Amino acid sequence: MIYSILAKRKKKVNIRQTEEYKLYFKYCTLYPSILSFYHISINETNQFKIIQANIIIKSLINKDLIENRLKEIESLGLLDSYTEEEIRDDIWKLLDERNSPYISIEKSRVYIPIFSRTLNLIYNEECSKILEYPYSDLIKKPKNSCIDLFDVYNFSLYESPFSSLILIKKDVSSAAYYHPDFETIYIINDQGRLDLEIPLFDRYIKHPEQHRIIMKIQDVVENFYKNDFNGFVKSLYSNGFISKKTYSLIRNKILIGIIKKDRIYSKGKNSNEVL
Repeated sequence: MIYSILAKRKKKVNIRQTEEYKLYFKYCTLYPSILSFYHISINETNQFKIIQANIIIKSLINKDLIENRLKEIESLGLLDSYTEEEIRDDIWKLLDERNSPYISIEKSRVYIPIFSRTLNLIYNEECSKILEYPYSDLIKKPKNSCIDLFDVYNFSLYESPFSSLILIKKDVSSAAYYHPDFETIYIINDQGRLDLEIPLFDRYIKHPEQHRIIMKIQDVVENFYKNDFNGFVKSLYSNGFISKKTYSLIRNKILIGIIKKDRIYSKGKNSNEVL
């Protein structure tokens, strides 16, 4: 119940003015089929799904960049005269110039996490094969080879340049991240799913304090993972994330037993499923 109170009282964030939403809005209509495959709408308003949508979009931008450069090399008649290494180096240089996001796994770069590691090795190491069957189907029919990227790449995906999330704390089965645009802590489980949102800054806080905010969030998250209910609520208040009015409301509900001092986190509850 505490999280519903925080959600109801959270100060409004103009989602359309955030950098996260602007990126999504710019590209979502270019990739409706793939986004739909991941159950993400082109009119999405759910903040966490927008975060996931942008991971997918950045993956598709990388895919287009590689494929378009290969087509350009082919149209210039250079495909036969270039060695595989020259084609690969040409594409690597382009990706580096564009600061294209990637995940590093065992000394290999995954630029297109909507695909498996095996397909990423083709895109990364044997690029010319993309123009040949059966890999050429990946250009026009990528959906047939899409994977559950959030489950497969999981924490490494959320902690990469594909995402704007800031890692706060990680344990064996989950990790806590903060998103500065949405001013929310997200607890993500080891299947890459959202377990819980902890909204920060309620509408009664006139001037939210951003100084040393990550350290303050770390304090809140530490109490959360200790399953220290009182410490968690107190840390939200002492660090300026909830107003005295909201803090008093929560304390009063605790006193009359509406909110029980029970586990404040239950894995799998309130999960936001993708696929």
